[in-house]
Amino acid sequence: MRSAILEINNQRKVSGRTFVKWVVLEIHENNAQYNKNGITWIEKHVNANLNSIKDMPLCVEFIDCENSEPFGHGMTEIKDGTPLFENSTVVGVTTNGYIDTIEVNGQQKRVLIGEGFIYNQRYPKFVQWLKSKMFDGEFPETSVEISAVEGSSSIEYDGGYKEKGRIPMRFDFTGDAILGIDPADDAAVLLELNNNHKEEQSMAKTQDEALVELNNKLNIENKALETKVAELNEALKKKDEELNAAVKAAKDEKAKVEEKEKEIKKAKEEKEKADAELNSLKDFKQNAENEKLKSELNQDLNKYTEKEKLVAKEKIELFSKSPSLELKAQILSEINSSIAQSFIAQRQKNQSTETNSTNDKDIFSEINDAGQESSVSINDLY
Repeated sequence: MRSAILEINNQRKVSGRTFVKWVVLEIHENNAQYNKNGITWIEKHVNANLNSIKDMPLCVEFIDCENSEPFGHGMTEIKDGTPLFENSTVVGVTTNGYIDTIEVNGQQKRVLIGEGFIYNQRYPKFVQWLKSKMFDGEFPETSVEISAVEGSSSIEYDGGYKEKGRIPMRFDFTGDAILGIDPADDAAVLLELNNNHKEEQSMAKTQDEALVELNNKLNIENKALETKVAELNEALKKKDEELNAAVKAAKDEKAKVEEKEKEIKKAKEEKEKADAELNSLKDFKQNAENEKLKSELNQDLNKYTEKEKLVAKEKIELFSKSPSLELKAQILSEINSSIAQSFIAQRQKNQSTETNSTNDKDIFSEINDAGQESSVSINDLY
């Protein structure tokens, strides 16, 4: 069997993380069974090294800049006998590992199962890719990576190193890659790190096969994209025609609006001109009426003395600035009233003087000057 992702579970929720369970490797009964890389996994040795699976990184070599679809291990070179994976990105972590028996295609298989999380906030498109694959019944495959334990220069094998049927006995789990290509092994692709028995040729072959597969896949995708581009170009052409028609209609409508705006502007200008002429005419009429009122008041004031006009001085000054019929009437009324009051006061004074003169005659005898009248008529007062 191939190592593959078994489950993505959204029910086991931790913020920012998506739970995932996958087959790390298949357990063999003896070294007569092995994967295509010649590795035999014996349960007791896997169990003995199982503690190193905790916190093992889940890795992806992304094929695109959107970090959505995986490719291989991301190996860039082998330096001092150690493969380097500088094109690999850590997308999650292993939290647990255990051996169990599961059914695959009607057969019972003894396997090592890994559980962990993928960082869905950092790689949302990749998580979506995983979900879509599993929804279609295509379970993405994985490939485990092991290395020599700390302080050792190579992986220790039970019975020594063999091309086929070698049994890793003392090692560490260092990573598990989620693949977008078929692994070279039906069970798993295993990269043995820090191993004195290096398999550069086998790795190179695996990479070459992967590149051929990738090229074939890209060719198929390119053809599909070319078809899609042709369809989009046709749709774009149609949209351009619709847009051009809409632009023409908009231009025609704009021309109508501009013509209407010109008419409105012209009407406003004519109205403003008419308003200005009307206001000018009103001002002229008002000035003429004011001058007429001033002339009439001056004629009326000519019959009064300067002393008599003083009583309405403030109103006369106000009238010179803002003439009105009401103010004119007030001025004349105020002057006439003042004159009338003056005459009344003078008459009362004259009557008082006459009374005193009569009393004097009674006491000292009546004395009349020749030619002087003995009384004053009302006409003399007015």
